Amino acid sequence: MKNKIAFLLITCILGVLVIYILVISIVMPVMTKTALPKVFINAPVVKEKSGKGKTENSNPKEEPIPDSLVAKSSKDGLKDIFDLRKKENWLQSRFELASEDSMYLVLDLAHNTAVIEMKGIVLHECKIVKSEVSNSIKMFRNETFLLNWMAEPFTVKHIDSTIPKISFIEKIAPKDTIEANKVEVEPKLPELEDVYIILDFDRNIRLVIQQNEKPTEKGKKAISDLSWKYQLAEIKRTVQSLTKFNRQPSMPQITITLPKSDATILYKSLPVNIKMILRI
Repeated sequence: MKNKIAFLLITCILGVLVIYILVISIVMPVMTKTALPKVFINAPVVKEKSGKGKTENSNPKEEPIPDSLVAKSSKDGLKDIFDLRKKENWLQSRFELASEDSMYLVLDLAHNTAVIEMKGIVLHECKIVKSEVSNSIKMFRNETFLLNWMAEPFTVKHIDSTIPKISFIEKIAPKDTIEANKVEVEPKLPELEDVYIILDFDRNIRLVIQQNEKPTEKGKKAISDLSWKYQLAEIKRTVQSLTKFNRQPSMPQITITLPKSDATILYKSLPVNIKMILRI
């Protein structure tokens, strides 16, 4: 009888300990605000006008707040100020990338669009069918911390996909004119493969692009293998956190669903070192 009581007591203690570790290491990072990476915004450049002792601040972020906002209630005023600052950072980031000689991605979740731009000109616009945002980003939706985190363009660090970045058709040259005349003049376009793309950017954010159409059996296996590869990495990271009693910050993830053709164009058109502007 005593051995049975001792066994039940030890089992209860171990069960409580395991639940505590799981809550601290897994549940809490999801349910609470997981800190986003810090971003350091460049200091405003102060220029001095010639012939005058006055200085001019080139950064529009230091402009005074309109009186109409101050007159509103505190809550509404702060929200309006936050929206204005967010729009200002959005436009400033687009202006910054428009000065570069490269295409970039403009991801506007507020209007459900993913746009390829170059020099400020829209090259291709995709309508987002569905989007999902991690809880760690939603928690900071109306806070300055999120505003600073999205203040500058994101730069891709790692790309993984079920489709190749560059595709080509291998043709064997004909031996003579007779064989050449038998060859079709226009080669057939390759069939679109099922799309699943994972892009890891700096400042600890992941963008997942998936197709809206139902994949084929071959494509379903490729998508499952790629998805399981990253799920396995997350499981290993969680196990390491449990063994070392060290809570690791989770990587915020944004998942967007596009038509297969748009997802393919988006992936193959953008350069290898993709830069992205995010708006939520």
